[in-house]
Amino acid sequence: MGWASVLGLAGMGWRGQAGEPDRPPNIVLIVADDLGIGHCGCYGQTKIRTPRIDRLAAEGMRFTQFYAGANVCAPSRSVLMTGLHTGHTPVRNNGMKRFLFDEDVTVAEVLKAAGYATGGFGKWGLGTPDTPGVALRQGFDTWCGQYSQVHAHFYYPYFVMRDLEKLPLPENEGRRRGRYVQEVIHKHALAFIEAHRDQPFFAYLPYILPHVELVAPPAARQAYEGEFPRIARADPRPGYLGSDDACAEFAGMVSYLDQLVGEVLDTLQRLGLAERTIVLFTSDNGPQPGAWTDIFVDFFDGNGPLRGAKTNFYEGGIRVPLIVRWPGKIAPGSVSDHVGYFADILPTLAEMAQAQQHLPPRLDGLSLVPTLLGRPQEQPKHAYLYWEATGTQQNIIQQAVRWGNWKAVRNRPGDPMELYDLARDPGETQNVADQHPEVMQRMAEICRGAHTPERVFGPAPPESAADYVR
Repeated sequence: MGWASVLGLAGMGWRGQAGEPDRPPNIVLIVADDLGIGHCGCYGQTKIRTPRIDRLAAEGMRFTQFYAGANVCAPSRSVLMTGLHTGHTPVRNNGMKRFLFDEDVTVAEVLKAAGYATGGFGKWGLGTPDTPGVALRQGFDTWCGQYSQVHAHFYYPYFVMRDLEKLPLPENEGRRRGRYVQEVIHKHALAFIEAHRDQPFFAYLPYILPHVELVAPPAARQAYEGEFPRIARADPRPGYLGSDDACAEFAGMVSYLDQLVGEVLDTLQRLGLAERTIVLFTSDNGPQPGAWTDIFVDFFDGNGPLRGAKTNFYEGGIRVPLIVRWPGKIAPGSVSDHVGYFADILPTLAEMAQAQQHLPPRLDGLSLVPTLLGRPQEQPKHAYLYWEATGTQQNIIQQAVRWGNWKAVRNRPGDPMELYDLARDPGETQNVADQHPEVMQRMAEICRGAHTPERVFGPAPPESAADYVR
């Protein structure tokens, strides 16, 4: 990042209330799970109410061409944490026993080295306690939530993880719906913010909503009962809860997430921290397809005008919301069409925290600070964006590239790459690969150059519902 951007931040100053010493801003990073870009009102949703997320957008900057790190959970979070795209980042798909290594540098480690208190609350997915990838060995002072992705599928488990120990939830024993787990995790997040009000903190909130299983808190579901067609939807996985009113259930889950976002904003305001805290809101990938496509994607228009959903590399699978609020620094109600992705979060937060000296030597991301501070003419742009997914043989099974307005996609191994002109065809309806051989040649060159061999990982131990609900 150029010195103009750094000096711009320094010139704005870090001074808080009168008489208080200068200090870098607090950072709250909220990541929803399987929330499509079309599920929020500020991105066009009309059936589900998201007033707090919409308020966040009205008070900050909303990005329209921002992408997740991958099309499923774990690799997307690996890109977010390391600033490396999926041709370089350690975790490149769900499945297998994939995890971060000690030598991997995460955003939490960068901020911790700069003096931040670091706390994580929700779904980790990058290493369990028996690996070096567990959050407490990757820069987090504390964690409350789920290290295992399968654990994060359940809304009434009999425990969550607090640091390296199980926090029992006896109210949920016997398959009872006693304590909605997202509420438990959220309360720990708010307590962390309050406990660290007098020092810079990084609160990472990778909440599990609205990932299925399909279960909302009763009051959140009741707010929508009778508004939509009543559709029963069982979960095809053994031991998972379904719903007898799936549309109301899902809308309730999204609105409950919105409520939690509002409580974070209210807590910052109550503590006098709103002006000195950067809040970011995004999602790890597009909406859940499969048994729920007709509801999450179609009925609620979860991918907006885009094609595809979670698990594929069409725009609906990887284009996600990004909203950033920093009162007094980011212009309220601003909108950016800058093309960025999860790899940009690490260098952006490092620059905001004046922690660039702690960055690893190699990153794929670029700081978004010039765009956020209203100087888009100074914003460096990516030569290309690259995504890949590897299979159980650790071979490449999916790839995508965005190069300018061109988008190349291969969603199944062995298929030829498709090509779309996003400027003319944002819905990716017309494959024009045959018409542009020179573009396809460039895309092939990018794919070859962006990929490095994945680390060798072994098979994951089996997990089932019985490990987390009983």
